[in-house]
Amino acid sequence: MKKLALSLSVATAMMASAGAFAEYPEQNIDMIVPFSAGGGNDTFVRALQPLLEEKLDTNLVIRNISGGGGAVGLTRAQASDADGYTLAAASNALLTLEALGNVDFTYEDFDFVAKILEEPYVIAVGEDSEYADLDAMVEAAKEGTSVQVGVSGVGSSAHIAAVAFADTAEVDFNFIPYPGGSETISAAMGGHVDAVVLGGAELRSALESGRLKALGMSYAERSESLPDVPTFQEEGYNLSLTVWRGIAGPDGLPEEAKEAWVNAIKEIVEEGSFEETASNLGLDIVPLYGDELEAFIAESAEVMKESAGDLAAK
Repeated sequence: MKKLALSLSVATAMMASAGAFAEYPEQNIDMIVPFSAGGGNDTFVRALQPLLEEKLDTNLVIRNISGGGGAVGLTRAQASDADGYTLAAASNALLTLEALGNVDFTYEDFDFVAKILEEPYVIAVGEDSEYADLDAMVEAAKEGTSVQVGVSGVGSSAHIAAVAFADTAEVDFNFIPYPGGSETISAAMGGHVDAVVLGGAELRSALESGRLKALGMSYAERSESLPDVPTFQEEGYNLSLTVWRGIAGPDGLPEEAKEAWVNAIKEIVEEGSFEETASNLGLDIVPLYGDELEAFIAESAEVMKESAGDLAAK
């Protein structure tokens, strides 16, 4: 009888524990955005916020913790309890920071829940630029012209992407870093730099207004959000990169929490409720989960490490 009572007690405890996890989430969830308000990661999360709150039946508390190119916020997220109640907006920045050796964590210190969006890196020039296409800009650099290319921040993913293109084209550009995307775009529109490399979503407004002209972008195939912009590969440059955005938490997230998030995101994607918003932001919905996501992150980390090494050598 004692053994039976003990067995029943253990079974009851296990059922209670399972029931508690099944009720996830039982409280508000903190979402750390490792950049200031208004940037690409912040816009992405805030656009998803009401849809996620409805699916998860809780409040998503967005906390902008900027600094160090995303290092401060991501370090805070990685050091948080792995209970599913502190997550972070993840992007290329996480892998870039690791590749450059600017943080103590690696991508393996995170549990990646989902990749949701992608956008291409775009090379654009001012509306009055003398460069009609990528070949013209590359040829000028090869002939000794100092082609100035604006990027947002030293060692940012956009900076690394710009270096990767220069390596592919076998030229040296004069990279000019600016504090953020808006300053970089202003510099290009004002003729202070010859070109700019940024994510397509950040450039969308300037491209639509005609103040900037896109010469090429980094997808393997043309983007639905930028159908008139040729890929680097179309122009003869064998380079393919993407800016991706998703959700991650500290390593060791409960499976119940990950499952709840994945199910919520899958439902949002399948219902199409986020499609118009993503399109208006110039972003492409390209979701990945589970093993496919892990393979994507590992491959992306290797690409970033290689490109970061090229950057450090310059």
